Amino acid sequence: MKPYDKSPLQDITTTSSDFNEIRDEGFLLVDKTARINDLIRESRIFLSRPRRFGKSLLLSTINELFTNGVKNFEGLAIHDVWQQERYPVVKLSFFGLSDPTTLERKLCDRLRESFAGAGFDAAFDIAPQSNTISALTTRLNYLRGQQKIVLLINEWDFPLSSHLNDRAAFEKNKEILNQFYAWIRDLANIKFLLVTGITRYQETSLFTGQTVTDISMDPRFADLLGYTQDEVEDYFAEHIKEAAARLKISTDELCHKLAVYYDGFCFDYKAKLRLYCPISINKFFKQVVDTPAEVPTFGYYWMESSNTAQALRTFLARVRLKSDFIDQVQGSGVELSQTDISSANSYESINFKALLVQTGYLSIDSIKNPDEVSQDDRICCCKFPNLEVKQRYVNILLRYLTGAYEKSSQSSWFTENAERLKAALLQQNMEQVVVALNLFLRALPYDVWSNAPEMFYRTCIAWSLICSLRDDVQQETQNNKGRSDLEFNAGNYHYVVELKRFVPNQGQEKDREQVRGDLRLLADKAQQQVYERGYGFNAQVGVELPRLGLALVVSTESRQIDYWRYFNGDGVIAEGMVEPISMKNPPQLDAPDTKVQD
Repeated sequence: MKPYDKSPLQDITTTSSDFNEIRDEGFLLVDKTARINDLIRESRIFLSRPRRFGKSLLLSTINELFTNGVKNFEGLAIHDVWQQERYPVVKLSFFGLSDPTTLERKLCDRLRESFAGAGFDAAFDIAPQSNTISALTTRLNYLRGQQKIVLLINEWDFPLSSHLNDRAAFEKNKEILNQFYAWIRDLANIKFLLVTGITRYQETSLFTGQTVTDISMDPRFADLLGYTQDEVEDYFAEHIKEAAARLKISTDELCHKLAVYYDGFCFDYKAKLRLYCPISINKFFKQVVDTPAEVPTFGYYWMESSNTAQALRTFLARVRLKSDFIDQVQGSGVELSQTDISSANSYESINFKALLVQTGYLSIDSIKNPDEVSQDDRICCCKFPNLEVKQRYVNILLRYLTGAYEKSSQSSWFTENAERLKAALLQQNMEQVVVALNLFLRALPYDVWSNAPEMFYRTCIAWSLICSLRDDVQQETQNNKGRSDLEFNAGNYHYVVELKRFVPNQGQEKDREQVRGDLRLLADKAQQQVYERGYGFNAQVGVELPRLGLALVVSTESRQIDYWRYFNGDGVIAEGMVEPISMKNPPQLDAPDTKVQD
C-alpha cells in the first residue's frame, strides 16, 4: 500500500489537552497565555464554561507554569512576563466520579495521587483507614505543613450533574462535596486556586460567602477560553486558504460559513464578545490536514464530542415545556436576568433556562436594558449561539416533544418521516410535504398546545424542516416591507412559507365547501402577502435561487395544516385541502426516496 500522504499544514490535535504534549508534538496552539497573569492575581476563582471549551488545557498550562516555569513557553505571550515562583501543584479532576457508594473513597484515592504528584510522596503512605474526607484531609494538612500550594480542580460539578434525575444520589454526593469544599475554603497558604466546571450548585460550600470569586461572565476574561474571530483568521490562515480552495469558495465565504456554524458563544455580561468553540474549529480544520484529497464538511463537532446530547435529554426529563418557551427559543430569545444566569442551583429549584445558558445550548445574544445601572437588573436575551447547536438542539427537542425518545421503536418513525419530508421537498411533492409536517404536528402532546399562538405552529414547522433538511430555516426574515414567516433552501430553490391560522366558528355548522372557501381565502391572503411584500428578497438568504411560495393554513381545531397552496411568481402551481391525520384517518404516505437523502 502507498503511504498515506498528509498535508504540510501545521497539525491540529482534537484529543489532547496536555500543554506539554501539544508543544512537544508541534500541534497548533492558539496562545491564550497573555490572560494568565491577570488570572493569577484573582487568587481564588471559579470559572464556568461548557464542555470542550479548553478548561483542561488551561489547567494544564497553569500547572506547567507553576511547576517548571517558562522553559516550554518560548514564543508565547507569557514567556517574558511570568514572574511567579514555583509551587507544588495539586491537580484534581472529578470527571467520572458519580456513584454515591464509591465517591468518597475514589475522591480520597485521587487526593492521595494528586498530592503525591505534587511532590508530597508520603501521601501514598497514608493508611486506607483514612478513606473519609475528614480523616484524609487532616493527614494531608499535616503532611503539607506551611508549604504554599497551587490547587487546580476540574469538572467540580460532575458528581451532581450526573444525577439530576436521582434525588437520593444527588443529595448523597452533595454531602460529600460539601465536606470537601468546606476543607478547601479553610485551607491556608494557597497561592492560587482555580475551580472549573459547567454549572453551579448551592450548599456545597464552594459558593458560600466571598472566598471564591466567580469570573465566568467577567468581561476581562471573556476571551480566556474559546477563539475570537481574529484568532481564527490569524492562527488558521493557511488552513482557511486550503479549505476554501477545496470547497471552491472564497476565503471570505468560508469565514462567513464558519461563523454561521460555530461562532456566537458569549461569556460576557456586556454581551460584547463572540467566540468560537475550539473543538469545532479544530475538528473542521483537522480534516484539511488529515485528508488533503477530500472536501471538508461542516459537522456537529461540539455536540458530538462533548456528550451534550445526552445531558440535554437528562435536563428535559425534569421539565414539561410549554409553547411560550419553545417560541422564545426559536424567536426573539429566552429572557434571563444576569442574576439568573450566574445563580447556583439546588436540586429542587434548577432553573432550566439558566442551565441551558450555562451548558452552552443557549448564549447571551444581547442585553435588553443595557443602560440599567445595576448589573444584576440587566435582562439578557439568550439564543442559539450558532447553526451547529441549533440543528442538534432542535433535533433533540423535537424528538423529546413528539415522544421519539420514550421507546426505541418510536424513534424510527421520526427518522423515516424526516427523510420523507426532505425527499418530498426535493421532488416538489407538496401534498406529501404537508402530510409529513402534519405527522410531526400530530405527535406533539396536547398540553403544549394550550393557548398556542400562530408563532408556535411556525416554530414546530420550522423545527420539522430543520430536522429533515439538516440546514437552517430562517424565521421572521425581514425586508423593508415586513417579515416572512419561514424561508429556507431545498434543492435548487428558495422557499418562502407564509402561515395563516384558521379558527373555526364555534357553534356554526358549515359544509365542506364553505370550509374550503374560508381556507382558500386565507391562502389567497398569504400568497398576496408574499407578492406585495417581496418576501424572499433580502440580505439574509440566498436570493440568487428562484423563489417558490408555500401557503399553509393551520387549524386551531385539528392543530394541523388543513389547506396548502404552492405557487411561484406566475401564480398557483397546486393546492389542496387536507384531512386531519387521526387513528381513523391514517396518513397516505409515499415511501421516502433514498436517492435524495444525505
